[in-house]
Amino acid sequence: MPHDLSGSMSKNRFRQELFWGISKMFDLLDRENFCIVFDYKCDIEIHLSNSIEFYQIKTHKVQSPYKFTALKKIDGKQSIIAKLYLLKDASSPDVPIKCALVSNAFFQIGKTPKADVETFCFTDLDDTSQKTIMKALQNELKRSNVDLNNLHYIYTSMNLLYPQNDLKGKIIGSFEKIKGCEPIKPNALYRLIVDTVEERACYELSAFNYDELVKRKGITKSELDNMLDRHMEKADDSVEQVRVLIDQRQLTIREKGKLKAALAKIVELEYSAKELQQSEKKISGYIKEIATDVTIEQMADILLQQFGSRFSIEYSQEEKYVFLLLIIKRWEGGKYA
Repeated sequence: MPHDLSGSMSKNRFRQELFWGISKMFDLLDRENFCIVFDYKCDIEIHLSNSIEFYQIKTHKVQSPYKFTALKKIDGKQSIIAKLYLLKDASSPDVPIKCALVSNAFFQIGKTPKADVETFCFTDLDDTSQKTIMKALQNELKRSNVDLNNLHYIYTSMNLLYPQNDLKGKIIGSFEKIKGCEPIKPNALYRLIVDTVEERACYELSAFNYDELVKRKGITKSELDNMLDRHMEKADDSVEQVRVLIDQRQLTIREKGKLKAALAKIVELEYSAKELQQSEKKISGYIKEIATDVTIEQMADILLQQFGSRFSIEYSQEEKYVFLLLIIKRWEGGKYA
């Protein structure tokens, strides 16, 4: 009998939407306040103090641009572009609204993909393209006036087909930047955030007022911050120790900046990059076998000579160096005992 994959495909699309929304939460942590509502009027809603943003997530499985012909195709009751437009059109005129289609493929209308920018408003397109979009909306919605303002397209480099590793790296890297240390039990933190968001997104009963909507379907900045705080106690302080070490070295401001940028990148990558995880095991095992009556700088040089050429080409010398410093500091703290 043929397999019915519709249920699995629907579940995968649902998780892709949630994972992108979780990633977006961490992009907003510099805002004074926010609430992200999952799977209500749109895939992802962001409620800010003076505006609302709607995001529709569409995964493109083939390695080709997302053509406007697919966005205007009527699937069921409405096309993708019409559904997005009606969200903007139905919103209160007193509240600034942004509506965006998010995809892992570049947008194409006409013959040329728009691959030079990751995000744009449809009003930024050339006149011919704008007229094509407006005509499609006019014909489908049976109206003469169509306004493309505040209607956006966003290309995301996040792997929407397999977003778990990208999201883990984003959570860990953001935690380090926000809290100044690494979280304890990072996998537990990841599950806590994902499970909480899935629970809210799956709530299907009606909300009687806005406070209940936020409680049942949303995640606020304060709630996310509380989840992060629960994973701070006794956190691995190797990141902060390496940062202090960089500050203490006799380097130029530019050199220190490059090392700190490399440190931030490595911290974000090491929880999703298998190469770094495997390297940490090999390097920490090597330290156990050699004499350790040397300075940190001497040990870093020894490890760089032994393992430096084994890193893939994507890692810079600064990134290799700070990664080795992290391992040395963790070894000093007894992590590998």
